[in-house]
Amino acid sequence: MTVGDIAEQIEAMAPRQSSAEWDNVGLQVGSAGAHVRRVLVALDVTAEVVAEAEEAGAELIVSHHPLVFEPLRAVTTDEPVGALVARLLRGGVALYSAHTNLDAAPVIGTTMALSEILGLQAPRPLVTAENGGGFGAVGELREAARLDEFAEFVRERLEPSRLTVVGAGEAVVQRVALMPGSGGDAVKPAAAAGADALVCGDLKHHDALAARALGLAVVDAGHYATEHPVVARLAGYLRGRLGDIVEVMESQVCTDPFADEKRDTGCGKRRTAEARDEKQRSAEAGDG
Repeated sequence: MTVGDIAEQIEAMAPRQSSAEWDNVGLQVGSAGAHVRRVLVALDVTAEVVAEAEEAGAELIVSHHPLVFEPLRAVTTDEPVGALVARLLRGGVALYSAHTNLDAAPVIGTTMALSEILGLQAPRPLVTAENGGGFGAVGELREAARLDEFAEFVRERLEPSRLTVVGAGEAVVQRVALMPGSGGDAVKPAAAAGADALVCGDLKHHDALAARALGLAVVDAGHYATEHPVVARLAGYLRGRLGDIVEVMESQVCTDPFADEKRDTGCGKRRTAEARDEKQRSAEAGDG
């Protein structure tokens, strides 16, 4: 199995032509003909994620966010992107990124992953792109809820490092719009779709003011938390397509820059829980 073979499997569900014009998707580092036995799926490409791939013996990283986004005029190892590109090449680790084409994917994409984890019913695209793709979603909750109750539900399901709510706590939420990642641009489409609330990340001051003016509640759970569910979804899809030929792993590195382990929020909360479970298993093993 080659890098190119795996790319074909991803693009069968998330075609490159469905990506935004400004985006940079596809093979970013390495050769399409390189052979692959292990794949690491990650949201971001950081030094810690590259180290994880090296330690796991992965020949390919499949990321959501591109490492190379702006055109590179030079690759120098004294700046972060160049250093990572050089490290990947030295280690023989290829990098493939599926960004806005994965956002628009109807089955394995970021929006569908978020819809599923939040239990959205009959989700449909919120924004239709010129190339025929769709971004975001709008659908119904199984049962209407107060905004404060819904926000707490989002917190429990996504475990964000921080969560911001725009709107009155007693407001009733039934129809919900989703825009994983940077979602401020979805305020007007969400309101036009009759949504009671929008779940997104990276909400800006003026977007929040616009939402208030339109009578739209917003739950900003952050960029990382709203997009991270796609890692497990994409990895599961690849396992189903690649079978036993290639081992597919999910990155365990937390790349949420706002996570604070000391306060047990975001990734810190999950790591604390994992450490607690491991400690309990070790104690039980000792008792046995």
